[in-house]
Amino acid sequence: MDARSQREIDISENGEFNCVPTIYETGHVIYESADTLYIIEQRIDGEELRNRIVRGELFTLKEAVDFLEQGLVFIKQLEKMNIVHRDIKPENIIVSADGKVYFLDFGIARILGVPSLTKTEALVGPHTPGYAAPEQFNNLKSDIDSRADLFSIGVVTYECLTGKNPFSEGAISHLDILQRTETITPVSFQIQGDTHQQFMGLLSSLMGKFPSRRPKNASQALDWLNAAKSTLQYEGAK
Repeated sequence: MDARSQREIDISENGEFNCVPTIYETGHVIYESADTLYIIEQRIDGEELRNRIVRGELFTLKEAVDFLEQGLVFIKQLEKMNIVHRDIKPENIIVSADGKVYFLDFGIARILGVPSLTKTEALVGPHTPGYAAPEQFNNLKSDIDSRADLFSIGVVTYECLTGKNPFSEGAISHLDILQRTETITPVSFQIQGDTHQQFMGLLSSLMGKFPSRRPKNASQALDWLNAAKSTLQYEGAK
């Protein structure tokens, strides 16, 4: 078993998460003459978030708030374990039938304070273009902490509200996406019900180019979200 696969299993099994599918069993079998790892985990009755985006079904403001809140709670749980997920994106998120959000794939997660699995001299760190923060894909290890995950959850929430990734939309290559991530400021738009632009302001802060421009941790981001809630008017609410 490679080191990243073992790390993914260890994080999933040992973490006290309420938004990650439970792993029931792992082991090895011989498949086509090769030693093959198998994992049996909880089946989630839901849909991959990417599918909804592809269909053009945008989040309402209330859905976006609920989604972001669950994402920030998840990142707060990761912080307690000194873990940075590093791959929060629609393909790694399942939304259950009742609206609960589940986060998948710890394959490139980093545990702070233990030896890194990525070579320090590597010019580019593990990432998914369009969702990774600049310090992550530039492999600036000393700058990588939970604020990289805050960047990613901000991008995903923005995309679910607008239907477009602010960095990959219109890009012509992987490198172009990375350059746009470092230079483009996502367009601030008026969300129906966001009466004082507080929610959009939070998303803009989460997507800040530099870690110092983002909330310092998930707890602070949740505080800002709770403050914004009092200014929001959900459609159909009395």
